[in-house]
Amino acid sequence: MKTREAIGKRIKELRKSRKFSQSFIAQKLFISQAAYSLIENSQNGIVAEHIIKLSKLYGIPADYILTGNKHLVEISNSSGFIPLVRAEAQAGFLKNYPDKENHQEYDWYRIPGFEPIEGQKLFEVDGKSMLPTIIPGDIVICEPQKEIDNTLEGSVVLAVLTDRILIKRFRVNPDPDVILLESDNPEDGELQEQNISRKELRELMLVKGKISSVLLAPDNKDFKGRIKSLEEVVDHLKQELAVMNQQINSLLKGGDA
Repeated sequence: MKTREAIGKRIKELRKSRKFSQSFIAQKLFISQAAYSLIENSQNGIVAEHIIKLSKLYGIPADYILTGNKHLVEISNSSGFIPLVRAEAQAGFLKNYPDKENHQEYDWYRIPGFEPIEGQKLFEVDGKSMLPTIIPGDIVICEPQKEIDNTLEGSVVLAVLTDRILIKRFRVNPDPDVILLESDNPEDGELQEQNISRKELRELMLVKGKISSVLLAPDNKDFKGRIKSLEEVVDHLKQELAVMNQQINSLLKGGDA
């Protein structure tokens, strides 16, 4: 009986804190105002279905209604969590897009330094089109881009299309009906640049950061290529410096004469 009284007291306090009427809550629970009043006054118990609906309405864990435990954290954007769409789950994400309830099936994480906003998501990268910027297995933190035309040239974006998800670099396209996406990986072949119709685009998201567990090995091709280029530049500078030293020495000898 004490448990019933405690639950009735908590849901009454929740209702009053939001300034909801008993009639409003009863309508949400699909019961009469009189039936809801009996629950608040501890004359009737509360069923599991009503607990779940109240927890969603108030944005609190269902356990708080049952036990009063305030130390539980609700998994949602408002409490600092972001849903992760793993590589193997992306087909299901596209199929159920944009059903928000489907997000409850994903793992949620809190990322230090990021303030989650509505619509922000984590995606696991599977392809190699953005090597070496983004490596397969990296997790990218994506934020909805409401105005596509305001996207900065060269930004890394995640494009949610009708049948696939792409992570590319955004390029400005003079054609207003088409967006141009470019790979960082020069070995991406004919997929290096892709023109995507805006009709095919469901959502464009900016990649705001990434989480990686992979360190580039020193024998990485791109790494080696950059080192070789730097060595060539240094050799060229050495040659120019030698020529300048010879000219300076010649001028100094001429001045002594």
